[in-house]
Amino acid sequence: MIEKTYDAIVVGAGFSGLVAARELKAQGKSVLIIEARQRLGGRTHVVEFLGRPVEIGGAGVHWCQPHVFAEMQRYGFGFKEAPLADLDKAYMVLADGQIIDVPPATFDSEYITAFEKFCGRSRELFPRPYSPLDNQEVARLDGVSAREHLESLGLNELQLASMNAELTLYGGAPTTELSYPSFVKFHALASWDTVTFTDSEKRYHVQGGTNALCQAIFDDCRADSEFGVPVEAVTQADNGVTVTLADKRTFRALTCVLTLPTKVYADIRFDPPLPFEKQAFIEHAEMADGAELYVHVRQNLGNTFTFCDDPNPFNAVQTYAYNDELGTILKITIGRQSLIDLEDFDAIAAEIRKIHGDVEVLEALPYNWAKDEYARTSYPAMRKGWFSKYKDMAKPEGRLFFAGSATADGWHEYIDGAIESGIRVGREIRHFMRPAA
Repeated sequence: MIEKTYDAIVVGAGFSGLVAARELKAQGKSVLIIEARQRLGGRTHVVEFLGRPVEIGGAGVHWCQPHVFAEMQRYGFGFKEAPLADLDKAYMVLADGQIIDVPPATFDSEYITAFEKFCGRSRELFPRPYSPLDNQEVARLDGVSAREHLESLGLNELQLASMNAELTLYGGAPTTELSYPSFVKFHALASWDTVTFTDSEKRYHVQGGTNALCQAIFDDCRADSEFGVPVEAVTQADNGVTVTLADKRTFRALTCVLTLPTKVYADIRFDPPLPFEKQAFIEHAEMADGAELYVHVRQNLGNTFTFCDDPNPFNAVQTYAYNDELGTILKITIGRQSLIDLEDFDAIAAEIRKIHGDVEVLEALPYNWAKDEYARTSYPAMRKGWFSKYKDMAKPEGRLFFAGSATADGWHEYIDGAIESGIRVGREIRHFMRPAA
């Protein structure tokens, strides 16, 4: 039995779905949001650790990211700054496990040198980064891995280790698999400036948390909603779309917006099936095997940052909070969660002690996005050869419209890209449903 009919059903209540729903409601359309989780946010989420709110998913924002900055301005959110300036200590863990205590100024200069060499052609390749495929050379270079390009640059030991750690973090896989131009595009999006880019990824978060920004968008859109039940099937006919939930309830709409993490599409039965190009993208394009981890250490370590080259299981270890009473909270970004059992506290503690010596590790809070059934990947990192095909995933199919950061022209691993895609599908549906002249 059909529960109710809408102008649009939006599957997913992350940033892309919420923005799409708001855009459609602003057009006067009836909208239902369906979300498998019992919460908003998708691959962004805030939880408590030691009584403090911490982001366990996507968090980086910046005023160079126009879509998320506009949302923050619209709803009155400012920036929270991570303690990355004025480091007390910096470390580099090489691929063989050797740990180097690097003066912070040297650490910064070596990393920036490596980054600027890696992205040296960013302006040439991406003169208009929101039209990333305009330069036909980008599609040709898409078959070049990040590692292949990295090894061609003549970097020294510290430069190579820091940049490979950064790329592993972004790729969520060995850098031999990551598309070289897919990463260089981020540098172009940050106005071809390395410091602006690093600020956008690590330094600035939403004051009040991503949860609060999601809630503001949700409250503004005033759509109907169903939480806690995943979608089982999507059936498209000439006159509409039927969406069947896992509890067998069905809803009908004139259009359907799908905003799922790419690999989750494989869990939904589509009738008719999605085109071959989309199925191939779903199966092969993305690879981010990532996770987030917070660790509480009894000692006050000060303001520290560590890059760990692959195959060390932790890629970036940074101080999140510290004082003599608290000790230290470390935030750890993991590109390849398969290299460590995040349920094994002793294994986590051992990795921390490799870097910080004989410290007492008190508590750990991991979140494994790769093993989350409604995520499957931590973010849409593009495998070599697939970045140039992202528009296959973004293309509408009849009454089905596709959003999510993987489909963005711009910041495809970021909140900004998710919001961009939600705005796009709102525009696509407005044109689709416009009465014929």
